[in-house]
Amino acid sequence: MYYNSRSSDDPKMFLTILLCEMLIFIPILVFMAVCMWKVFVKAGQEGWKALVPIYNIYVLTVDIAGKDTTTFILRFIPIINIYAAIVTYMALAKSFGKDEGFGIGLFFLGIVFFPWMAFSKDIKYVGPGGINTPQTSDNSLTNNWQNNDPNNPPTV
Repeated sequence: MYYNSRSSDDPKMFLTILLCEMLIFIPILVFMAVCMWKVFVKAGQEGWKALVPIYNIYVLTVDIAGKDTTTFILRFIPIINIYAAIVTYMALAKSFGKDEGFGIGLFFLGIVFFPWMAFSKDIKYVGPGGINTPQTSDNSLTNNWQNNDPNNPPTV
């Protein structure tokens, strides 16, 4: 009769590996959640939105990066989601005044570039898709093209 000497150790081994993985990945997960929270706050969104699954992708894609809802929907289609994520991260980089290379870095090395974007004092949110929206004297955002005053036409 064949006897497998490792069969009695398999549950212990499984639990040991699971514990080690949890000790490594849970702190990384918490750190990335803090980074996303700070990025959302930097962009003028409430931080809790970064913690809600799927809704955080919507806010990041549509509200912060300035892409349309179609790009958000494409994020859930296999294979096409890679293209949609790259486009979103490139627009996100532009929203924070960075170039497309930074967006590629967000896609491939998010664990490095998201903390950099979150904790850097030099990286500021300039508007969806990198469009710098001017502020009025009362610090409310305004778009110059929406000026309806005939005595004060918009400047180009």
